[in-house]
Amino acid sequence: MRGKISTFSVKDRSLSQTKYVKHVRRRVTLFTVNKAKGEIIKTNTSVVILSGGGLVLPYFKDSRGRWNIVLVSQFRPAVTAVTVEAPGGRLDSETSDVALARELFEEAGIKVKPQSITIVVNEYTHPSILSTLNIGGIVRIKPNMVKNKKIAGNSHENEWTQVEIFDLVEIMKKRDAKLIMLDLMTSRLIDEVAKATKMLIKNY
Repeated sequence: MRGKISTFSVKDRSLSQTKYVKHVRRRVTLFTVNKAKGEIIKTNTSVVILSGGGLVLPYFKDSRGRWNIVLVSQFRPAVTAVTVEAPGGRLDSETSDVALARELFEEAGIKVKPQSITIVVNEYTHPSILSTLNIGGIVRIKPNMVKNKKIAGNSHENEWTQVEIFDLVEIMKKRDAKLIMLDLMTSRLIDEVAKATKMLIKNY
């Protein structure tokens, strides 16, 4: 592209749509700063529009002085496998911290105040084909707020989550040795907890 984009227009034609997913054929007209040449660029592409989603990773120090994190395991139809990930889900018309606190209670049975959650991720993923915003947070909890292997989740929403407690150092070792498969956001939040607990220092 030879000129800086000054403005653009978008026209969407829906190909398919469900409650949370919209697949559209998008026509974008870009108008560049180089108006001397009358440069107008038109592109046509297929994009997927999703409602925003978020994950929140609880962590605590146990009686031995070791840091632990709380994940949930559940069967995911998209990958046809049981995954281990931070609690989370779709974000409704709420603030990020309120939505993450709600998801944490729904999926792991852990109740926290929204303001206790630190938002550490606010990013797009795959913006070339996907329109969705991903929010990630971490929250320190007390050890008695969670029990290992507790069945949580709302059955009426087809959520059958099982709470899992992991030693922070051990799960990082397993991840690095490729002994455990984690999604990108959960892996990122594990690093954020490691930084918050002074177990991982990154210089940028």
